[in-house]
Amino acid sequence: MKKVFFTLMAGLMMSAQMMAVTAKDVCGKFDGQLWIDWDEYPSRSVYLLPGATDNTLTFVLPDFMFGAGKLGNIVLPNITMDENGKLTLEETSLYLDSIKLRATIKMLNNYEDEGETYNSLVSATEAQVTLEIKAPTLPLPIIVVFEGTAARENNYQLPNGGFEGAWTNNEPEGWHSFGSATGDFASFVISNTMQFQQAAEVRPGSKGAQSAVLSTKTVVGGVSANGNCTNGRINAGSMEATDATGNYSFSDPTNEGFNTPFNGRPDSLVFWAKYVPADKNPANEVNRASLNAVITTNARYQDPEVDTVDYSAVKIGQASVKYAATADMGWQRLAVPFAYTELTDDPAYILATFSTNAVPGGGTATKQSADSVFIDDVELVYNKQLSSFTVNGKPMAFANRVATIEGNYCDSCAQYGAEANGQSAQTFIGFDAVHKCIQVYVVADDYAQTGDYRLYRVEFANSQAGDLNPLNQAVDEVLSEQVQSTKVLRNGRLYIRRQDGVLFDLTGRKVN
Repeated sequence: MKKVFFTLMAGLMMSAQMMAVTAKDVCGKFDGQLWIDWDEYPSRSVYLLPGATDNTLTFVLPDFMFGAGKLGNIVLPNITMDENGKLTLEETSLYLDSIKLRATIKMLNNYEDEGETYNSLVSATEAQVTLEIKAPTLPLPIIVVFEGTAARENNYQLPNGGFEGAWTNNEPEGWHSFGSATGDFASFVISNTMQFQQAAEVRPGSKGAQSAVLSTKTVVGGVSANGNCTNGRINAGSMEATDATGNYSFSDPTNEGFNTPFNGRPDSLVFWAKYVPADKNPANEVNRASLNAVITTNARYQDPEVDTVDYSAVKIGQASVKYAATADMGWQRLAVPFAYTELTDDPAYILATFSTNAVPGGGTATKQSADSVFIDDVELVYNKQLSSFTVNGKPMAFANRVATIEGNYCDSCAQYGAEANGQSAQTFIGFDAVHKCIQVYVVADDYAQTGDYRLYRVEFANSQAGDLNPLNQAVDEVLSEQVQSTKVLRNGRLYIRRQDGVLFDLTGRKVN
């Protein structure tokens, strides 16, 4: 352990000396190892979240356990950080609401043990946090050390949801169609590159310059081949359009370049579509385009499924929709919820397939007209709104993410509960004795990639909360100004920049 820590901290100190860091640079999720009194515990994740005031951080260690006892979340607000990434938190009182225990905690720098020094130091890529915890029930203080690296992998979204950039063989980065098909009849369809094309027409309000258009085509034998695209690979193995044993899209862990590693549990898949069927009769039930997205374990999966195969050990979640054209054959925004199975396996891959027709071979293609569907701005959405906050079991109402309790600030005078509305959303309650309020953070899977979260605040009527960052502009209000704002990525974090140049983080807080 000591050798690992020594190497990590040497790298952190060198990087800190080369470039000053700010609190915003280091916020994120960190995955790594936890030691408690030098006993190694299973790998863990911790969160560094923006603090309630500028240039402060909140440290979160979820589901802390010591021995066989589950102590709950450790949430430490008001951590300061200097330009070298050194974290400081003087000894503070922490009330662990889950077990009704009060402890004192402080962050340690220059803590020595057997000739080795341990710190509380963080950069944009690595972190080491050393805590000393004291409690009346403990005969001696315990030392908790976390050491980890930033988890900023791009494994929470589908690739290239806007179909932007250069297309090769009529396929954009991350997406495939007949041009790269495999299977016994691949040679018959591999020239069908016109069924999946780049388009200059984009959905209303899009910041991109391109979309994708799928088209139905008549192939050998007069069969209608639906236009398809997938982030997996198409298998053309049968002359029968409805033969799911031969014709399907698939994702395979061994199929390098034709799968999407995936870690998330999103709540919905949102995309824009412009569906123009050749048969303009809206009453015809065959005139339905489709999307099917399936989150899987580390296993092969195909769409459509074969009736005789049991996929129950493979499928974690699914979002599926069959949709008709609008009355004016124009753009429509579709939000498709994911339904999850009872599998507790970690997500490993996601397979999404768009088609011009929900029925294999059910499309229409003539010399005069063919089904077509434009697809743009595909995005996985992770809900992270606070659905309820209770005090002694009674719900509280929030206005602009702020609620008020009568009386003086007290972390142990009531039992507090918080629940969020997202499949992967977690709630962390921080008792902020400095500012006499309660901070409630809601974080979902995509925080590791986007830095997106929600902060709610519970204030006390008889206690002055102090100079806190305002919460009266919700992130949804900022993001709704799509015509007047642009998403920008800086140092691995997502921000919103208005046309006037003002920059907001994803809580709606102005950062410049």
